[in-house]
Amino acid sequence: MSQQTPKKPVVVSNLSSALANIHISSQNQNQQSSQYHNTQYGGQSMFTSNNSSSNNNNNNSNGSNHHMNNSSNGSSNNVPNNNPNHIHNSNGINHMNGNLIPNQYPIINNNSNNAFVQRQDSRSQFLTSSIDIPMSQTPDEPPLDRIALYRKNPPTEGISLFSHRSAPNGFKIAVVLSELGFKYKTFYLDFKRNEQRSPYYLSMNPNARVPAIIDHDNNDHTVWESGSIIIYLCQRAGRDCPIWSDDICEQSSITSWLFFQASGHAPMIGQALHFKYFHPERINSALERYVNEVRRIYGVVEMRLAELREQMIMEMDDESFSLGTSALSESKYFADPVWLVGNRLTAADLSFVTWNHVVDRIDIDLKNEFPEVFKWTQIMLSRPSVKRALSGLE
Repeated sequence: MSQQTPKKPVVVSNLSSALANIHISSQNQNQQSSQYHNTQYGGQSMFTSNNSSSNNNNNNSNGSNHHMNNSSNGSSNNVPNNNPNHIHNSNGINHMNGNLIPNQYPIINNNSNNAFVQRQDSRSQFLTSSIDIPMSQTPDEPPLDRIALYRKNPPTEGISLFSHRSAPNGFKIAVVLSELGFKYKTFYLDFKRNEQRSPYYLSMNPNARVPAIIDHDNNDHTVWESGSIIIYLCQRAGRDCPIWSDDICEQSSITSWLFFQASGHAPMIGQALHFKYFHPERINSALERYVNEVRRIYGVVEMRLAELREQMIMEMDDESFSLGTSALSESKYFADPVWLVGNRLTAADLSFVTWNHVVDRIDIDLKNEFPEVFKWTQIMLSRPSVKRALSGLE
C-alpha cells in the first residue's frame, strides 16, 4: 500500500531576487534542466540564489497579461538554443520560475465596501502562515489540480490573488492590496505545469494569464487584468480610499495613467526582456526597437514629473528660482516627492513601481537617464506596504 507523499517545504522567492538572478550559468544548464521538475515544488527555487555570469541559459514556460513572448500555446516543449544569453520561454510572459506554493497571510478583516478607516488601525497586524497543496496524494497518482482543490475549498473571507513568483503585474496588485490594507493571500501558479490553463482558472480569467483575484467578501467575485483589478480594489475600498479620488476629473487622470502603464509601459518592457533573454536567436533590431520605445515612454513620465517639480519649486520656494538666478537643483524641495495626479500618491503612481524595479535588466539606468523617475520610484519602494508586497510573503 503506497504511503502518502509528505508535503514539501515552502521556499520564499521574491520578485527582486527572481529577476536579479535571471541567468543560470551555462556550465550548470543541463543539470538545472534535469532537476527542474524536482525543484518546482518544495526545494530551493532556481532563482533564489546563484552567482552566475551574464552569459547563461534556462528553459521556462509561463503566462501573464503583458506579452514578452508571442507564443501562448501552453506547451512546455524545449526549443534548441543558439543564443548564449537565451532563456527559453514557450508559453507566455514571465520567464522565471520559483517555488510555486500558495501562501496565506491574514492581515485584517474587510467586510464592508467602506472599510478603509477601520482597516487603517490594523494594517500592521500581519500574521504569517502558509498553505501547501501537494502535487499528488501518492507517488503513483497523477498530479492533483491544485486550483480545483483551492476553488472547492476557498477561503471564507479576504481576497485571493493568483500570480507568479516573477510576474511584475502580479506584484503590482499585491502592492495595491498591501497599500489599502486588504486581507489577502497569494496563490502562485506553476506555469511549467500549465496551471494557468486549468479549467478552474480559465473560468476566472479566460485569457490564461496572471493576475486575477477572487473577492471572497463580495460573493467570490472574480476580476482579471491588472488595470481592472486596481480600479476594482480602489472602488471596493470606498470613498475614503487614499489612492483614488471621488472627483471625476481626477479619476479620469488616474485612469489615463493606469491605461498608459498597462498598454505601453509594461508590454514594451516585457518585449524588451523577451528579445534580450528569451528569444531563440539574437535579433538586435527587435531588441533596439523595444528598448527605445521603453525610453520614449519613460521620457513621457520624466517630463510630467519634472514639470510638476518645477511648479512646486516656483510656488513654494523663494523668488530666485522663478527669476532664474538659482538652479532648481538648489531648491530645498528638489528631493520632495511629486506625483502624477494631484499632490498625493495614487494608483497611477503605484502601477509603475514593480516594472520600474526591473527595468535595469534591459540596461536602462533610471538614476542617470531619468532622474525624476528614479527619485519617484525610490520613494515608492521605501514605503512599508510596497516592501511587504515585493517580499512575496503575503
